[in-house]
Amino acid sequence: MRRLLLPLLLLAGCFPRAEVPDVERQKVTRELEGAPRYLEVAVHVGPFFGDQTKLLASDQPFSELELLESPSGQTVSPPPPERVLPPGTPVRIARIEFPTGWNIARRVVMTPRYHPWAFLEVAGEPRPVILVLPQELTTFEQVRLELDRYLAPVDPSPVMRAFPEEQQLAIRAKRLVDDMSPRAVEMAWGYPEKKVIDRPSNAEEWSWAGGKRHSSFKDGRLARWVPR
Repeated sequence: MRRLLLPLLLLAGCFPRAEVPDVERQKVTRELEGAPRYLEVAVHVGPFFGDQTKLLASDQPFSELELLESPSGQTVSPPPPERVLPPGTPVRIARIEFPTGWNIARRVVMTPRYHPWAFLEVAGEPRPVILVLPQELTTFEQVRLELDRYLAPVDPSPVMRAFPEEQQLAIRAKRLVDDMSPRAVEMAWGYPEKKVIDRPSNAEEWSWAGGKRHSSFKDGRLARWVPR
């Protein structure tokens, strides 16, 4: 067994990745692991690439994810999602796993092995639900801020229930409909990567990671979006 593992560990060590200081890793464990949370935004959930024992969660469409590459450098997309978990879904942060040499070696090959993983427990789901975090996270504060994009300490369900019924249904399906507020759009599509605000005209332009999704607001209401 030692002879088999050593080449794998050496191979893993050759892949460029951020080093996480022990003090930061310990703080992540102490402050975040075991914490109850609620989904802040709707997320797609489906097969975790080549690992059938886990589920992948993402606020992005799975077709937009660029987390895994083939040996030839082509992006490998996960299988299509199976369902959507709406905002307000209670979860528990089971643990945060960083891509140490040992962890990389024992992860399934056809998965985003070189990223930090946040393991979530969802009631009624026996498999762990994984949020794949950016590779460059090296501090507790960076991890916390990234998780805040998805998870909240306070249930956002009352906020969602204040929206018109049509908008509530759209959020639960990760869709947009006319006249949504910015908060409703965030709940449905997740937080945008970029916001351009024109205060004189009271207009905003949002775009999401990957550049395939865009939305426009006028007077605080959704006016246009791509894709529809």
